[in-house]
Formats: sequence, C-alpha cells, structure tokens
Amino acid sequence: MAHLLYRFGNCTVDPAARELRYAGELVTLSPRVFDCLAYLIEHRDRAVGRDELIAAVWGRVDVTDALLGQTILKARRAVADSGDGQNVIRTIPRFGYRWVAEIGVENRPAPPANLQLPPLIADPASVVEPGNITAPADPSLTRRHISGRKLIAYIGVAMLVVIAAAWFMLKRHDAITPAQSPVGESAHVIAVLPVVVDASPEWSWLRLGLMDLIAVRLRNAGLNVVPSDNVVALTRTGDSDAETMAEAVRVATGARQLLAPKATHTATGWLVRLDVHGDDDDLEVEAHDDDAVAATRTAVTLLLDRLGKHSATQDGPGTLSLATIQQRAEAALLTDDLSGARRIIEAAPAALRAFPELRLQLARVDLRGGQMAAARQHLEGLLREISAEANPVLRARVLTTLSSVARYSDENNAEALRACSEAVALLTRSNDLGALGRAYTGCGVANASAGRYDAAMADFARARIALEVTGDALSIARVEANEGVLETKRGHYAEGMAMLRQAADRFRRFGARNELILSMSNEVDAHLALLQPGEALAASERGWAQLPQHENADTRRELQLQHARALAANGRIGEAAALLSALANAVIPGQEQSVLGLTRATQARLELESGRAPAAIIHARAAVAALAHADDARERGMAWLTLVRALHAVSSSDEASVAAQEFSSWAATAGITATSVYAGLADAELRWVAQRNDAATAYEHALHDAESAGIPADVVAVAVSWGHAAIDAGDLERASSVIGRVARWADSDFACSLLQTRLYQALGREAAWHSALQRARGLAGERSIPPWATGTTPALTPPPSGH
Repeated sequence: MAHLLYRFGNCTVDPAARELRYAGELVTLSPRVFDCLAYLIEHRDRAVGRDELIAAVWGRVDVTDALLGQTILKARRAVADSGDGQNVIRTIPRFGYRWVAEIGVENRPAPPANLQLPPLIADPASVVEPGNITAPADPSLTRRHISGRKLIAYIGVAMLVVIAAAWFMLKRHDAITPAQSPVGESAHVIAVLPVVVDASPEWSWLRLGLMDLIAVRLRNAGLNVVPSDNVVALTRTGDSDAETMAEAVRVATGARQLLAPKATHTATGWLVRLDVHGDDDDLEVEAHDDDAVAATRTAVTLLLDRLGKHSATQDGPGTLSLATIQQRAEAALLTDDLSGARRIIEAAPAALRAFPELRLQLARVDLRGGQMAAARQHLEGLLREISAEANPVLRARVLTTLSSVARYSDENNAEALRACSEAVALLTRSNDLGALGRAYTGCGVANASAGRYDAAMADFARARIALEVTGDALSIARVEANEGVLETKRGHYAEGMAMLRQAADRFRRFGARNELILSMSNEVDAHLALLQPGEALAASERGWAQLPQHENADTRRELQLQHARALAANGRIGEAAALLSALANAVIPGQEQSVLGLTRATQARLELESGRAPAAIIHARAAVAALAHADDARERGMAWLTLVRALHAVSSSDEASVAAQEFSSWAATAGITATSVYAGLADAELRWVAQRNDAATAYEHALHDAESAGIPADVVAVAVSWGHAAIDAGDLERASSVIGRVARWADSDFACSLLQTRLYQALGREAAWHSALQRARGLAGERSIPPWATGTTPALTPPPSGH
C-alpha cells in the first residue's frame, strides 16, 4: 500500500513515518507540533478553526490560546515560516489557521511491516551538536540583541535544539551516567511540604528550615525532590487547609509523592515525624532528640533506610550549629525576608560566619537585594579559597552567583560567560543537576545579552534538560517566560505576549513576585510596540500593585520606568514626568545605564512634544550616551531621532545635520532594522525641510524598512511624519495613501488619530473630521489638541510626533 509524501519549499513531510525533513535533514519535533503541521496540510483546502485544531491534536477542548499559539509558533519555525511572514501557515483572525504554502504530493510505497522507524533520538553519530545547528529562519533575524536586565533567568527553545542538546550533554561530558541519573525515577518526584511545628512561636523558623533540610538530604541520597522555593511559593498564603495546599503542590509540580513532616516540642525534647503519601503504600517514620535538627536528620536517615537509599551527607564535628543557621537563613530567603536572612547570618558566631557556605549565602542575600559590590567582594574572596579539586560543586555555585553579579551590576557579559562556563565544566560530572541547570542558564543569559542568539539557544536547551529532571516547575515557568522575552526582542510581539501572559499566570500561582513583575514589565514593552497603550497601562498597574512588597532596587526601578512609559502613552503626562524625574535622580551615576538611558529618552520625547526643545536636547544627548549597550539599540535609535528633531526645532540646522550623520553611521553598524528605520526617518525629515526632491524617496525607503520589520510603533513613526509632510505639500493623494496604511491604529494611538483628523480636514470631509477629532480628544489625556486640528488656525506644519 502506498502512502503520501508532501513537499513544499525545502521541506518534506511524511505523515506515515511522522517525519519532517528540511533540506534533506531530519528535524525532530514534539508530537503536538507534528500533529498540527500534518492536520493543517491534510485540510489545506480550507481554514481550520481553533477549536477543531485543538480537538484534533489534543483530543480535548480545555487547551489555552497561549498553548495553541506556542505550538503554532514552533510549527512555523520548523518550516522556516514566521508570524510576520505567514508564507506557510496563515492566521485567520478570530477563527483559526490555514495552510497556504503550495504543496506537491507524491505516492511512496509503504515500508515493510518489519521495518523499524527511527527512534526519537537518532544514533549519536548522526546527531548534530547544538553549536553546529543552523535552524531554518528568516536571514534578517540572524543578529538580535537580548536585554539582559529583562531576562528572567531561563529561556525555553525549540524541541529540536532541546533534544540535540540533551545528547550533547550526555555524550560530551558524560555528565549523567546510569548510576548518577535520577531520570529513571523522574516519574516519582517527591515534594516536601512545610513542617507543621507544634511549639512556641520562637521555633516558627523550623517550618521552612527543617523542610529544606529534609529536601536537601533526600536529594543528596539520589531522589528527585521538588525545589523548596516551588513548594513555599505554592503554600505561602496559608489561606487553605492542609489537604488543599497539598493538592495544589501535587498538581503544579507533578509530584507523585508528598512528604508531610511534623515537629513536636515535648518535655523530653523534639519528636519529628515524617509521613510519605503517594500512589503506592504510605510510609511513616519518627525520631526523638534533644535538638530539632538532629531529630530531623535521624528521621530522614530512617526514611532512606525504608526506601533502600543511603544518605550522602556525613555530619562532622560542629556541623550541627552551622546547619541550623543555614536552615534558618534559607527559611527567611524562601519567604523573601532578605533582612531576616541577613540578621540570622550576621548573628552567628564568628567561627561559623567564616564557613564558605554561610558566606555564599550572604552573597546571595546581597545579590537578591541589589547590593552587587558587597556580593562581589564575598564571592571573589570565596574563589580564592575554594579550589576545584577540594570542592568543585561549591566552587561552581560561587561562580554561577558571580556570573549573575557580573551581568546585573556591570553588564559585563564576558566575565559572566567565563564564570558560568567554568561552573558548567565543574558540574558536568556531578550529581547536582539543579546547579548545572543554573550554570547553563547563566551562560545562556550572557550569550543572549551579547546578541549570540544561537549559542544562547544551546545553553538554555541544556539548562532545561537539567532542570526538568529535578521537578523544578518554577524554573520551567521561567524558561517559558524568557522564551516570550526572546520573541519580543526579535520583533514577534504577539507571539511573545502569549508566552509572557501564560508565564505570569504561573508566577502568580507560585507567588514568585520578582518573576511576576519582570514578566509584566516585558508585557508593557510588547503592548507599547503593538500600539496598545491601554493594555500597557493595565499590565504596568498590575506590576505596580506588587511594588511595595519588593526589596530589589533594580527590579523596582525597572517597573517604575515601564509604568512611567505606559502613563505617558496614555496621556497622563504629569504623573509620568514626576515618576521619570524621581527615577533619574535615584539612579546611581555609572550604574543602571539602560534604565537611565530609557528614562532620559522618555523625558526627551515628552519635552519635545510639549514644545520645550532645549530641555529635550539635554535629555536626548544623555540618553544617546547612556544607551551604548547593544541590547538598547532600538531605544537608542529613538532617542537619537528625538535629538535631531529637537536640534532642528531650535533652528540648529547644522547641528541637526551633524547629529543625523552620526546617527546614520552608527545605525549602519548596529545590526537591527529599527535603527535603520529611525536613522532613515531623521534623514528624510531633514531632506524635506531642505526642500530636496529626493525627500519623498527617503521617506518611502524608511516606511518600507519599517513595514518589513512589522513593528507597529515603528511603522506609525514614519507614516505620521510623512503624512504631515505630504499634507503640507498639498499632495493629498499621497497623504491618503500613507495615512491609510496606519488607519487601523487610529482608535488607540493619539498621533495616528491626530493625523487622520488633519487629513479629513484637508479633504473637506466635515463629518469624518469631527468624528476623528472627537476620537483624538478621547485619547489625548493631558496632551493638547493643536489649533490646526480644531480648525481655529490654518493647518501649518506640526512638529513630527515621536513614538
């Protein structure tokens, strides 16, 4: 019997063999992604509704739009399509999707009945290492810059890279041998619940301190244990009964077994009881000792004996007091009580404070609190003392933490990459997959921040493989969140938005405030780029509500900046200006350059739009100087355009021309389309003012570049400027053509609405003019409506509007 083979572009799909090949090379896909491709191909004669596709692929209807969107995104990537191009899979708004690529069909003889199809992971000799993978993609996207300050620690990637990276990690480093690997037990992950403490209030720290002690000892014995921060996040509120909280942990983490500890203070000491509930028989052990920590250790040892495991932790002289302090400090960290964690560590005896474990813990507190100089001092001292031979795992953890400090304090990606790479090398032969995953993540963030996208993808793939077998659901949520960040940075704002929203929902469930705030901050960016100011403000206000509970100064300032930008986009100029001024004064000179640059850029635009060009020049120059990092190229281009406009507004034509030339030279080396768009727009505006015949051609090139990139805010920036210029020249036919290309955003964008008002006025369409004017007034907020828009003065050339 024959079976069908479908060919399109460089791709071949064999539904019977469940194979996709690109340029002859096998592309490994997840089952859902392949099923989506196959179903759309088989029904290519019509559009397929969202519900129909979900039912066909998942076999149920309770699948979120975000999950479907991510699956379609991965399907598009696999066949060299994109959400912008839609040359293979087209989105049908408010309905579903349709296959649009031309298909060639050929019949192939069916394989013999005894022929074995290739396994999911091919023979290692035939697998390409991640560093050599070239995924099919739009060539224009080969160089992108990812903002390190907005990454949320982890980024997920396409399944092809994940699978290849899994083999790479296993083959190259021999990192996980059968004896070491917990993968075989991954279906039996254990979640340790907070300890029920039956004692006076001063012992309340045992609730989380002993919980983490139990989790660490079980993990050291080779068991898969859900990270403590996941469990604490899910049980933090305490509003529900124990059974409800336990079920929330089971559902969110996928744990098959729950360990419920209880510590009771009696007249003769402490009684610690451990109850394990799972799919199989329940287990119960208990131990008694004068000290709660010692009783817990004994109980864990008894439990491991019942499970046929042996503890890998040996307790030496003096370890008990050190462990108690560590557990108390960790308990405070788990609840975001940074001040409490610091007090516990600093109150320890001097001899114990000298232990490297406590010093690393103190560095983590400094890092979480934004005190980077103090964190670096602790970490560099530890590296001088801890050798790779004596304690490779502890040294690796120090290096991973140092990598974070380098990224966030100095934006030093080279140092960050060196530190995390050394950590990876130390950890690849260890059994600490959580630490390995965090080290790979550090490398990924460093590479992404430097624009090395392919290298970052490979690093994040390895991180995800390591983290998934640890049962760390919260870290997986971070992976998905940063996949959304990655998509927005590549200009795929709609796709990234869906991922960010889904991640935010998970962070909210876990109570992960820092990650939630950063997700909302990135969502604001996406909404502003998509010209959705109302949605941007709603997202920033959700983050704003979290601000009083957050101690990290860097994250607080990031959210303050985004909230100010959202306020300004909605015409709440007074609030935005006050917030921006306070933020500019709070930033330490020489630090947080990205935040300072974006703050100054927004101030410059507000000053120019308010007619205060001299002040705009000062802010814009500061913004251009501060936004020197590759991550900030698009924002720097916008600031440079504001500078050129402000210089021209104060009749400094020569200075404006010099600034435009410098802008153009830099934009040619920046490597992203947006900088070329804004440099081209600055050049077109100066040509127009000089009444040069080639001004319209310059405008046309800038608009073409903007539309090719597909970012609405950039398209509108060019169209608004050109539209006003065309009306000035009396070329209403061209003005109508240009303005019509951005009319869809007139309901949400103030500049578009004003431009449409002016066009209708110039065309003499009185009813349409009054309707557009009413709409502009509704969007204005505190922004003034120009006299020419109301018809009280002639429609002379207005200043171009910045976006």
